[in-house]
Amino acid sequence: MKPVGLLIFDLDGTLVDTLDDIAASVNHTLAKLGNAVISRDAVRQYVGDGIETLMVRALGKNTEQLAEAVDIYKAHQRDNLIVRTRLYPSVREALDSFASIPMAVVTNKTKEFSAPLLDRLGIGRYFTMLIGADNGLPLKPAPDALISIMKRLGVPRKRTVMVGDGTTDIRAGKAAGIETCAVTYGFRSEEELRKAGPDYVIHDCSELKNLFAPDK
Repeated sequence: MKPVGLLIFDLDGTLVDTLDDIAASVNHTLAKLGNAVISRDAVRQYVGDGIETLMVRALGKNTEQLAEAVDIYKAHQRDNLIVRTRLYPSVREALDSFASIPMAVVTNKTKEFSAPLLDRLGIGRYFTMLIGADNGLPLKPAPDALISIMKRLGVPRKRTVMVGDGTTDIRAGKAAGIETCAVTYGFRSEEELRKAGPDYVIHDCSELKNLFAPDK
């Protein structure tokens, strides 16, 4: 097993299954603006690059509605953040296994929504750092947030792994010079993830324990 001193996780699709609540907010927004709603599978393909990009994709040609759409979406999310949202299976078990080393979350969701998600689902205490879309750093796949975390925590690249369900996570990890682990149970297909070239692929979060050992 590879010794690791830092695990960096994506949030949506990796630790937390937020798809139904995101889809509900997207379709509430579209309906309020007089647009046709879209399928859950369409939303699955649209998420991962921040709220504005999500709404650009959902609106299609109606991009003149973007600013209003973002405001409506955010308001709906604030009131409906955790309706169907749940932790993925084995997430808490996996986090317990690595509790002796620093862990962090890097997400393209703003901290306004990501911090409450972690805390209300009972896993916020596991993470030393959380960097969201509103931290002033470029969004993934840019590596800036990952590099910032490694520098602040003093953990070298060779002891750090990025874990995520999206190609943006894999690309960010590669750009940061660290190993990457793709999870197939999230928002992207295994085929799409493998094309991005992750170093490891797992199908359940508990499999992290079979690949890595805390470097205490």
